[in-house]
Amino acid sequence: MIYPNKHIRFEESIIYKMIYLLEAQEYSEMTISELFTKTISKFQNADEFIYSLDVLYILDEIEIDFENEIIKYVKRN
Repeated sequence: MIYPNKHIRFEESIIYKMIYLLEAQEYSEMTISELFTKTISKFQNADEFIYSLDVLYILDEIEIDFENEIIKYVKRN
């Protein structure tokens, strides 16, 4: 589910589905629920959405303000 293998196609993996969250960068800052609402059709369930957020956070692509539930995309030079 997280990464493709011979049983999970690339398009079904979390690595691929992270792209949908990265495409939402045009809104530089939004709440987790707003992002979920915008991308809900791309994920089979909320678990996939959370896994995608986790991986992006670990890769330092997003910052999450857990107190206010706000996601900020990290800007790179």
